Order: sequence, then structure tokens, then C-alpha cells
Amino acid sequence: MKISAVLRSPYALILPAIALCLIFSVAPTAMSVRDSFRSVDYVSGADKFIGLANYRSIFTDDVFLRAFKNSVLFMFGVTAFSVPFGVAAALFLDKNGFIRNFTQSVIFTPHIVSFIAVATLWMFMMDPRYGILNYILGLLGLPPLRWLMDSSTSLLSLAIVAVWKTTGFNALIVIAALQKIPAELYESARLDRSTPARTFFHITLPTLSPILVFLVTASMISAFGTFDIVKFMTEGGPRNSSNLMVYWIYRTGFLHFQIGRAMAGAVILILFLAVVSAVNLALAGRRAHYQ
Repeated sequence: MKISAVLRSPYALILPAIALCLIFSVAPTAMSVRDSFRSVDYVSGADKFIGLANYRSIFTDDVFLRAFKNSVLFMFGVTAFSVPFGVAAALFLDKNGFIRNFTQSVIFTPHIVSFIAVATLWMFMMDPRYGILNYILGLLGLPPLRWLMDSSTSLLSLAIVAVWKTTGFNALIVIAALQKIPAELYESARLDRSTPARTFFHITLPTLSPILVFLVTASMISAFGTFDIVKFMTEGGPRNSSNLMVYWIYRTGFLHFQIGRAMAGAVILILFLAVVSAVNLALAGRRAHYQ
């Protein structure tokens, strides 16, 4: 077979992507599953099969259970606000004109700004004594909050930052989907004297449903795997109130050198996200209207 024919083959075109996926996704996942059943010490070279001991250990670990609970609450909280806010922003910005285009750029900026810059900005804003958020609460006659420094508000504070950072991305995706909706559908709605609410729920929302299924699934996966803002803003504190799964895995594996327990936590994370994604696609996918 000629080389030119091989290069034109679709399998040859996707081969680099498959190779990268195998090297950086499949192989590390397989190694994580293997190490989760072993007692591994990369310093001394010890490597012993211990069965389900790592899983029994983490499920009796209060810190792990707290991190898992925090991650679930964080995932649902961020998704419940970032996707609707993104849709609302997209509906407002789905117009031409300099002001709208400028606003689209502004609202998308948080998504591309580094997490270190985002964390630094919000840590100043959430400062209990000099932060602008407590200043605004004071203007409204509300008591100040300690935000990141209080165990009752630290997870909420991280969720606010995550929603602020991801809403712009969701809005841009929805704007692109809105521009694909045939204008004839809205013209028919106007001829039928449909109200804006009726038009939204009977035309816009059903047409956007495949994109919304994707955004909800992607947002849940991203939120459950959050690491950056925890590392830079709270380090899981105070008293593990903002500790999340990925940060627990990082501390367990890289700081405490308990590789087997960390890999067991990583396997639990992968399985949980797989189940959540499958359930979401099964339930929401049935209601999606694919053209």
C-alpha cells in the first residue's frame, strides 16, 4: 500500500490522538487501579498486594468522607448556578453591536485568566476586614462574613469563585447554540403572538437542550475535580470544611506518601463521575431534542 494512501486513511489521522489518549489517560488510569490494591512506597521501592485494605481504610477515614461530601455539595452547587447564569447571560448578550460584543469578551475573560490570579483577586475581595464584599454587605445592613476563614462559609466562598469563573464559558457556548436556531421558528412564534416566556420554553429551551445536557455534564465533572482554588485559597481548611476530593488525593499521595490510599481515592472519583455522567445522560438525554 502506498504511503500517500495510508496517510489519507481516517485511522491514520486519528492515530496521534489515540496514542496521546492511551499514554496520558488510559495508562495512568490502569496504573491507578493497580496501585489502589497495593501498598506502594516509591522511596523504598516496596510494592505489596494488599487487596481491598486501601478502600477499607479510606471509607473509615473521616477526612476522606468529609472531602467526598464537600465535593458532592460543591459539584451540585456550582452546576446549579453556573449553567442557568450562563444561559441567562447568553440570552442577554445574543445580539450584535459593539457593546454586546465587548460585554461578551468581558464575561468570558474570567475563564481564561489563570487560577492564581483569580485566587489572589478573590482573596482580597473576601478579606474579612478590608474586602469589598463585606463593605457591600455593610451598605446593605448585613453583618460581615469571614468567608474563607470560617468553616461555615469557606466551601460557599469557593463555590462563588468557581461560578464566577465558569459562567462566561457556559454563556459563550450557549450564544453559539442560539445563533444556530432557525429564525423561521421565532418568526412563526411572532405570527402566533407567542409570549416571550412561551417562546423560550417551547422553542429556545428545547432547541438548546443538547447543549445544556453537555454543559451540565461537563460542569459536574469539572466541579467535582476542582483543585486549583482549593490549593491556592484555603488548602482544605479551616478544619477540612473546604477540602475536596482531588485535593485530598494530592495531600495523601504527594505529601503523606500514601500512594495506595491516594490511588484508591482516585478510583472512587473516576467511578463516581462515570456513574453521575451516565445517569445525567440517561435522564436528561431523553428530554433533549436532537435535530
